[in-house]
Amino acid sequence: MTAPKTGGTTPPESPRHDWQDWARTNIKRAGIGAAVVVVVAGATLAYIQSQRNKEVYAAQALSQAWTAVESGNMALAGNDLARLVERYGGTRSADEAFVLLSELRLLSGEDEVAVRALQQFVGKRHPKYFLASAYSLLGGGLENQAKFAEAAQAYRSAAQAADLPFLQAQYLIDAGRAFALAKDTAAAKAALGEILSKHGDLSQAAEARVRLAEIGGEVPPEPEAKRGPQGG
Repeated sequence: MTAPKTGGTTPPESPRHDWQDWARTNIKRAGIGAAVVVVVAGATLAYIQSQRNKEVYAAQALSQAWTAVESGNMALAGNDLARLVERYGGTRSADEAFVLLSELRLLSGEDEVAVRALQQFVGKRHPKYFLASAYSLLGGGLENQAKFAEAAQAYRSAAQAADLPFLQAQYLIDAGRAFALAKDTAAAKAALGEILSKHGDLSQAAEARVRLAEIGGEVPPEPEAKRGPQGG
C-alpha cells in the first residue's frame, strides 16, 4: 500500500471564526448604543418631569401673588412676582407674572425700571400673546417718558403680535395717538387708516374716524349696515 502523503495544501479555515469575532464586536457595540439610548431617554424624561413640576410650582406662586394683588398689598405682590420671574423663568406663569409686574411698576410710577425690563423681555422669545401685552405696556411706559415716536413703534409691534382683531385695533389706536404726538402725521394716518380698512366693523373704528378727521386725514364712508332677512 502506498503511504499517505504528508504536507500539501492546508484546508481553508472555517468562516465561523470570522463571524464569531464580528458578532462579539458588534454585539458589544450594540450594547453600548442601547445603554446610551437608555441614558438619553432617562435624562429626557427627567427633564420633562422637571419642567412639569416647575410649571406647577410657578402656577402656585402666581396664584399667591394674585391673592396679594386682590387684597391691595401691592408691595407684597411686587416682591412675590419678582421672585417668581427670577425663580421660574421660562414658564408660562413666569411670563404672566412679568406682564403683571410691569403693569404694577407703571402704575406706581416706576417707568424707567419697567421700560428697561420690558425692552429686555420683548427682545427674547415668548408666546405672542405675552409679547403683545409687553409691547403695549412698553408703549405706555415710553409715552409716559414723552418718547412718543418709540412708544408708537412699540404699539405697532403690539398690534402685529396680537391675534385678536379687537386688540389689534386698540393697539393701532394707541399707535395713531403716539404718532400724532410725535408730529408724524403720515404714520398716524396710516395706523388709523389700517383700522378702518381691516377692522371697520369693530367699535374702535368709530374712534379711528374721529381721530383721523382731527389730524386731517381722509375719512372713508361708513360701511352700510347689514340688513337682516326680509320678513314674509
